[in-house]
Amino acid sequence: MANEQYVIVGILVGKGKKSDFGYSVHPYEKEEKNVGLLIETKSWKLLNRVITGNYGSLVIEAENFKTAVKVFESIKFMLGLITHYFGEDLTVLRLRGNGEDMHAKIFDLHHFGNELDKDRLTSGIVLGNDFFKEQENLITLISSDKRLRTALACFYQAQEVFYTNLVGSYIASHGRVDLHWYETDEYSYLNLLHNEKICSSLTTAYRGIEAIMDVNFRMRLFMNDEFKSVIDNCIDGVTWNTKYLKAFDMVRYEQDLSKKRYSKVSTMVKRLLIARNRAGHGKVYTDQKKNNQITIERTHESKRFLEFLIIKYIDSKV
Repeated sequence: MANEQYVIVGILVGKGKKSDFGYSVHPYEKEEKNVGLLIETKSWKLLNRVITGNYGSLVIEAENFKTAVKVFESIKFMLGLITHYFGEDLTVLRLRGNGEDMHAKIFDLHHFGNELDKDRLTSGIVLGNDFFKEQENLITLISSDKRLRTALACFYQAQEVFYTNLVGSYIASHGRVDLHWYETDEYSYLNLLHNEKICSSLTTAYRGIEAIMDVNFRMRLFMNDEFKSVIDNCIDGVTWNTKYLKAFDMVRYEQDLSKKRYSKVSTMVKRLLIARNRAGHGKVYTDQKKNNQITIERTHESKRFLEFLIIKYIDSKV
């Protein structure tokens, strides 16, 4: 069976140029209409093709749609992790015609029998051609590792539901500071206003924690000696007492915002499980006050902890 081609909508590719002022991306010239292969594996290829306009589109060549979606998700989730980009309009569509046609026009695009609006292929995040080559190992790892892909999908979804800026410099200069200095009334108002989003985001993030650690946690697991061995065998380089640098937890009560606070991985897993049960089921444990709501900072921390585990897992595989 001949391979089919699928175009990713919402990502544009240009020529990456390095200069004394950093890295910039430029459109292609008229003579550079087919700029070729970016990544190739046994089951799929990632191509850069100028279909319309002066920027390239990412085209996946694969035997079936299932494989194409897997590659698309890998690229989408990689962008969320690496660039903190969470585009709502990112999607993948089938290219009409055979895979050998390198001159497909905009009217050849097919989606449920309708023509695709030309503007959709000329807008989106713009990245350099070299970016995808540099991330080849990560993209191929995500596409072949369901455990990692599921965790990244949860991270992506948790960010879409309730966004957390996880850039380190932003956390230090703005995220922690804003949470600390909110007036009590304003803080309570924000928690009430976004309560369902906060709860949904934390629940999804914990699903990601379970996925990347490959464990379906239950409270009874914390009641015996099995817990330590379970944590120790989840991710290479991560043990039950591995230190995790907290960013948001208890920041409302800090006197010195520059002070660093650490928590063991095992402690984070247990505390977030309790929070997840409260967020997902409304269950209140004896060690939680009944008025102890799921808060903005706890949800922020859940996603940062998930990101921490995902990066540790990737480091153990690459």
